[in-house]
Amino acid sequence: MSIRNGASIYFLGIGGTGMATVAGLCAEAGYKVFGSDAGVYPPMSTMLAELNIPVKTPLGPDNVRDLDADLVVIANVMSRGNPELEAVLAMGVATTSFPQLLGDLFLRHRTTCVVAGTHGKTTTSSLLSHVLHELGEDPSFVIGGIPRNFPRSFRLGTSPLFVIEGDEYDTAYFDKGPKFLHYHPTHLILNNLEYDHADIYPNLEAITSQFVKLSKLVKDPKCIIANVDDTGVSQVISQAALTDKVTKVSTLGLDRTADVRVASHHAVPDGVGGQLWTATIETSALGNFQIQTQLSGKHNLANIAQVIGCLVSLQRRGDLKTPVNGSRIAAAIRSFLNVQRRLDLLASAAGIDVYEDFAHHPTAVRLVIEGFKAVYPQKRLMIAFEPRSASQRRNVFQKAFAEALSLADRVYIGECIQDQRIPPEQRMNTSQLQQSIGTKAVCFPTNLELEKSLLADLTPGDAVIFMSSGSFSGVQHRLAAHLHQNQKNGSLHF
Repeated sequence: MSIRNGASIYFLGIGGTGMATVAGLCAEAGYKVFGSDAGVYPPMSTMLAELNIPVKTPLGPDNVRDLDADLVVIANVMSRGNPELEAVLAMGVATTSFPQLLGDLFLRHRTTCVVAGTHGKTTTSSLLSHVLHELGEDPSFVIGGIPRNFPRSFRLGTSPLFVIEGDEYDTAYFDKGPKFLHYHPTHLILNNLEYDHADIYPNLEAITSQFVKLSKLVKDPKCIIANVDDTGVSQVISQAALTDKVTKVSTLGLDRTADVRVASHHAVPDGVGGQLWTATIETSALGNFQIQTQLSGKHNLANIAQVIGCLVSLQRRGDLKTPVNGSRIAAAIRSFLNVQRRLDLLASAAGIDVYEDFAHHPTAVRLVIEGFKAVYPQKRLMIAFEPRSASQRRNVFQKAFAEALSLADRVYIGECIQDQRIPPEQRMNTSQLQQSIGTKAVCFPTNLELEKSLLADLTPGDAVIFMSSGSFSGVQHRLAAHLHQNQKNGSLHF
């Protein structure tokens, strides 16, 4: 696909994180960008407004009645039968998906670092972008979240380096393949792999086959940075016949022959009531060095090790302007501030801490809880859980969610809006989820009822983490504001 400089691009479904991010990237590259959606909400609505990108709401054929666009980008949530989509198709204007647009306009001729895996994509791609920037590079990036070290979820830099989060979810109604197959990887980070996206993949084998396809797109196998301590990743590189050819990262320290290995780790007080994680990293190319990070949990040490593996790969291939060493890498890692909605502290008031986390998968839930308890063992941990994603609203992970949530001291299960397209016998049953967890859990028909119950139960010394891939009806933000407002008078009740 080719498109002239300064062309007009219309984004149909512009409010999603991916679409809004790519719209912003196109605007920064000099294209005329506008779009529509059923509704647009923070933080994406804020970003689009700051970029002066016009957005029409709600969706409808009137939005495109006099459409003057060279190209229409169609979100993967759009399906045939949508009136605005049908109006666009009737016009005969050129259409595409945002992954194909990214690949054709921005990635095809760059040194692209694709970060793939079930967990940690956003954190790892954000960390890699930050470290490259701190090392004096000027990378571009597209990330499925907002890194705290940068103002936005995208950046158009001057160097050939481009970091992108590689999503295995499908591309569009007309392209059911995963997004990451459009991204032309020069370097590929394989973080981990387990079953997810039950709405489009029947089993783990189906996902594995797509990761094998992705791996085969990398011209130099040594530019694949593989977490060899992860069973799913090992299966991918085995099926791709690349086992002895990749850059091996031993995130658990199990493989002493790895190119990068987490040799040891421990937590130390940070002086403000929390902890810093310290780890010794062994590398074949850069020697051994220590890193410190504000990120908690072994899963984040794994993310860091993968980033170091990618830096080794970039340096080996000559893709960095200046040589790197362990001390420079460690300094950059130490200054990383994570990503919004990744154990994001919303409030610390009246002796109560309020966090939110994306936590879309049972493994992510377990890792967040374990990591938090390791740092703050003295706190009573309350989890507010909203089954929101397509996979969460299916019962395929119901048992695993129960096991993970059981690690908390108290669990509040929020509203689960059922997708009528899912057969009743395959739907998440929050009452059964609560029963599986036991007496420490309670479920609510609405998030408003959860909000009232949670507020009544909170006492000083508690921490509550809101886990949702959606908005949770804004409960977490109202609770945070309420605690701040009532901190002086000591009242916690509405």
